[in-house]
Amino acid sequence: MQWSFEGKGAIITGGGSGIGRQIALDMANSGANVAILDIVEENGNKVLEELKNIGKGKALFHKLSVSDKEAVDTAVAKTFEVFGDVDFLVNCAGVLRDFLISKFNEKYWDFTVDVNLKGVAVCMQALSTQWVNLSKAKAKEKGVKYLETTDNPPRVIVNISSMAADGNMGQLAYSATKAGVVGMTLTAAKELNRYNVRSHAVKPTLIDTPIIGDLLSKDEGKFKNMYENRIPFGIGKTSYVSDVVCFLCSEGGYFLNGCIIPINGGKVGGL
Repeated sequence: MQWSFEGKGAIITGGGSGIGRQIALDMANSGANVAILDIVEENGNKVLEELKNIGKGKALFHKLSVSDKEAVDTAVAKTFEVFGDVDFLVNCAGVLRDFLISKFNEKYWDFTVDVNLKGVAVCMQALSTQWVNLSKAKAKEKGVKYLETTDNPPRVIVNISSMAADGNMGQLAYSATKAGVVGMTLTAAKELNRYNVRSHAVKPTLIDTPIIGDLLSKDEGKFKNMYENRIPFGIGKTSYVSDVVCFLCSEGGYFLNGCIIPINGGKVGGL
């Protein structure tokens, strides 16, 4: 699908692969300036070259962990400096570490919470601080305490949750963090709407990405076949998620806020 994002700025975490990469490329092809944040330098540099080759807008890559607040704040400030403004934040960075409740793994739990939950909060804080400060500065120029909502430029946060937020066997940490993402999204939708910031989350089912590649290859493909039979429309493509995210960021999504959208492949409720 084609969208009109010319002159818009986007920050996409986890933009070095999978869903994040797809969204970055689709937004760049639609004219946006795109900055990707990723921990894997090789992946980030590859996508950066792809963005530059599209040639419709500016492109940046910041190598960092999304849970590193200082690094995120620095990257966001640099992106505003280069792009002039940032309109969209898409939180795609995430990790998957599975274990049964009876075999609780503290290391996996802490790592998953650090990236999937804290990382989303840190990035929302960094962007919202910039947006709120810009709004307050403009209000001060006008001699008012706050701008009217629509006097602020429209901004959008889209967080990638998961159908696992509804609970999934063996995914205690992953399910908990993805459910937490939904809660944080709804909080942001209520807190930031006065600044014309719309906040949403999407909940994909199994999507063909590197994060689940090893999972789907288990037992000579039997695991993949099981999920293909469980999901009516089969395992999804990254473009299916990107299309929804881009719509939410587009003018067509202007009247929406606090949407939690299941991208479920036809299966209602969980994975």
